[in-house]
Amino acid sequence: MKKTRKQEKITKCQICSSPIIEVLDLGKYPPCDFLTKKQFSQEIKYPIVIHFCPVCSLLQLGELVSQEALFTPKGGYHHIAELSSSFKEHLRILARETVKRFKLKPDDLVVEIGSNDGALLEAFRDEGVKVLGVDPTDVIDIAAKKNLTTISEFFTEETGKRIVKEYGYAKVIAALNTFAHVSNLSSVVKGIRHLLSPDGVFISENHHSLDLINGLQYDFVYHEHLREYSLKSLIHLFKMHDMEVFDVEHLSTHSGSIRVFAGKKGAHPVSKHVSDLLKKEKEFGLWEKSVYENFAKKVREHQKTFSKMLNNLVADGKTIAGLTFPARAVTLLNSNNIGPETLCYITELSKIKIGKFSPGTHISVVDQSILFGKDAPDYGLLLSWHIAKEIIPRFREKGFRGKIIVPLPTPRIA
Repeated sequence: MKKTRKQEKITKCQICSSPIIEVLDLGKYPPCDFLTKKQFSQEIKYPIVIHFCPVCSLLQLGELVSQEALFTPKGGYHHIAELSSSFKEHLRILARETVKRFKLKPDDLVVEIGSNDGALLEAFRDEGVKVLGVDPTDVIDIAAKKNLTTISEFFTEETGKRIVKEYGYAKVIAALNTFAHVSNLSSVVKGIRHLLSPDGVFISENHHSLDLINGLQYDFVYHEHLREYSLKSLIHLFKMHDMEVFDVEHLSTHSGSIRVFAGKKGAHPVSKHVSDLLKKEKEFGLWEKSVYENFAKKVREHQKTFSKMLNNLVADGKTIAGLTFPARAVTLLNSNNIGPETLCYITELSKIKIGKFSPGTHISVVDQSILFGKDAPDYGLLLSWHIAKEIIPRFREKGFRGKIIVPLPTPRIA
């Protein structure tokens, strides 16, 4: 873990450079690095302040920690895509449908930005096309064991140019839940445009700001997640680089995402889905300041209700454990001041996290098996609440008999 990190305070929109408006200050806490006790004193906390752009409607952080500190091996990056069985199936379906829709052939190249453990690349390879990953973290070691080629660096304009020289143009470029993480956004889009074949397609999946606001999903805002896209903001971004969005799908993944298809301007007919979703965003008020002011008010109300629920359970002598630890849990726990006095521990499957402590709140992370024995807690706080339908039955099947608290959008006992 690094003792110092670079941080940049911004006053202009990350896409269109317009002045941005502060929406909600969630406090100061560290990025999602799991710690040993010796590292507690080295932990650095940074502000999480949400801002809104009234011009392109991008929701974004006002202070950015450098991506080099967050997503390199030294940054302690811990997400592994294939650990979620439902998400792995999601990737298989995406690969199969993409190959069919765009009539990919064996010599066509698919490049993934932020390829992680190679789960999507593997799915595309199984469909019979060439694949290449780009990812700066040490999670690519898992991809290497699958014989998947990965370029170990951040994707930039120069990366795109170099790939063209070494591998040729890409028919498909994908960035799933990573396009909101890159800090050098302009360079990335320039690299994508250069790397795409004339009829190529860039496919991104991002959490939709409409779902975040409508579902009170403030825990999805954290240091690694620099921005929340609306469709309007993405259209604005690609237009700046002579590209256009030609189709969009709404997905249930990550509690509400949009899959956006973009290509070089005029390369693909524009689907009615684009205008339909723009209309939905406008009718919801997603482009208006008042929606975000109301969102901030509801977050404060939720925090009071949620804290009261947990404090009452502890006062009654009940034991509560955290169930799983996605990156978004950093915001939920820290912004609600939930520490070891509330959660006796947090359970996990990932060996990267077990034996360490949660960022900021310093709750011990233990093996999930403790939930299924005689010392199981009375309650489990489901930190991966966004996949409750998948994960709760799994806990029950394995033998957890405690009650499960689902924190958002309204705290409830499942």
